[in-house]
Amino acid sequence: MTTKEMFKERMQIRKTDPVKASVLGILIDTVQKNIRESGREETEADIKQAAKKLYDQTLATIAEYKKGNADTTQLEQELAILEAYVPAALSPEQTEAEVKKVIDSLPAEERNLKNIMPKLKEIEGIDMKSVRAIVDKILNA
Repeated sequence: MTTKEMFKERMQIRKTDPVKASVLGILIDTVQKNIRESGREETEADIKQAAKKLYDQTLATIAEYKKGNADTTQLEQELAILEAYVPAALSPEQTEAEVKKVIDSLPAEERNLKNIMPKLKEIEGIDMKSVRAIVDKILNA
């Protein structure tokens, strides 16, 4: 899917599903901003990356709203819409297997965080927050 296709969908549903139209608008804007900043062509990975970022931000906002006992109904609707664009997360076992593959692909003298982390970022669905502990465990074993 491209932002052009998303824009067309947004225009078609703006009156029938304003929440989804709003979410698509924010997603399109985020992707286009990222593309302008990097000066390159749009890829599907850009959409997934932007969706993941917005998804995480919305989750954090919901948590804050719940602390104050505020209504999170619309935010939860937005979260459900964003979920369709977020890449599926790897299980902890799959994540560890991917980390091992990356580390094994590097020569022994290049097995450090500076060389490993950029390669891991390219893997779709990997949770970068949990990766550091796994890398440390494998390197220190």
